[in-house]
Amino acid sequence: MNKVFNILIFPGGTEVGMEIYKSLVNTKLVKLYSVSSNSVNHAPYIYNEHFIINDIYSEDWINQLNSIIIEKKIDYVFPAHAYVIDALSANRHNIKAPIMISDKSAIDITRSKSKTYKLVKNEISVPVIFENFNDVKKLPVFVKPDNAYGSQGAQIIDNIKILEEYFNKDNNFIVCEYLDGDEYTIDCFSNLKSELIFCEGRTRERIRMGTSMHCENVSDEMGEYFLSVGRIILSKIKIVGPWFFQMKKNSNNELKLLEIEPRIAGTMSYHRAKGINFPLLYLYTLLGYEINILLNHFNYSIDRALINRFQNNIDFNTVYIDLDDTIIVNNRINLDVIKFLYQCINKKIKIILISKSLEDDKLAYLRKWKIEQLFDEIIWLKESELKGDFIKHSEKAIFIDDSFSQRVEIANKFKMHTFDTSMIEVLLDDRL
Repeated sequence: MNKVFNILIFPGGTEVGMEIYKSLVNTKLVKLYSVSSNSVNHAPYIYNEHFIINDIYSEDWINQLNSIIIEKKIDYVFPAHAYVIDALSANRHNIKAPIMISDKSAIDITRSKSKTYKLVKNEISVPVIFENFNDVKKLPVFVKPDNAYGSQGAQIIDNIKILEEYFNKDNNFIVCEYLDGDEYTIDCFSNLKSELIFCEGRTRERIRMGTSMHCENVSDEMGEYFLSVGRIILSKIKIVGPWFFQMKKNSNNELKLLEIEPRIAGTMSYHRAKGINFPLLYLYTLLGYEINILLNHFNYSIDRALINRFQNNIDFNTVYIDLDDTIIVNNRINLDVIKFLYQCINKKIKIILISKSLEDDKLAYLRKWKIEQLFDEIIWLKESELKGDFIKHSEKAIFIDDSFSQRVEIANKFKMHTFDTSMIEVLLDDRL
């Protein structure tokens, strides 16, 4: 297969969008683009080609989206937000590229909790839904929008007067039993025949903004149960590609279905590490390829935290960098620095090593760490010499050194941007 497929992630800066990005960014089969509304988001920090259109509630967003599709010859639009999925599903006949989503019927059913529960309740345990105020015998209860996703708009209610107000309103909320036990996400993949190719659960032990921040394996017994539930769901709803469902235990330790989502989950990275690349498998499926999966079997966990990415206006074509306590720190390679240096190689930025190393055989020392070939030029100095006297390309250069005094020297003499190792991340650029 020689063709490169242009995939537009919409929106590119969500947690889901970034999981799609991480899954596909280094795949030779794919070139990635991103689009979103004009709200502050992470997409410009990871995509070289990111586009802004009006939000999906405006009148002209489809025309703007189609202009990008035509200009960039987009092969597929990969939605990365539940509401964008709804908008694309409702307008798929007007979109100028295939959309990587399931059939409209699957999306319509799963978007509604009440429709989902009604469809599967005879075979899968679902939360008790209270149709009337008098049906509630004890508090707290859980109130959530019928058509929202995740935990948006949901709340625990333990006040009888507030609960009565909900029943008196003409709204789209459902009132159900409060589940206070452990919660699980079950990641799934099904082919064009709606056959379940993959179905494995993970714990949800720390949740932030509806996203699992810590996950671990589930027991074999629980895994078998989740597999049976996944098969029941697929017998009721035709879903193609990646999807997931969530279950939670009540006070009696009974698992109940929370929701079904026919899309990528942000923490599908957990199972990607095991060997299943959901977005790439979805592309292969849509291209008509037979799907095979090779999984590693080992115990592991995932814990997610914020990552910093920066944009800057520093224009440089040369890097002067120190060795000891900068590239080599505490007898170890500084991986952030090495990543930056290879980034410079990719961008054809000149790298000059300027060091006062005390090693007897300095080149052997570089060879020991396998970094001799990284540098376009090497300048070895005596302890008494000033680095500023040996810098010849200062106009568009930066200087990296752990020594504060040497950074001050260079900054004062050349008005040059200087950095220590704690500042390297501002120079890293993950956009491809």
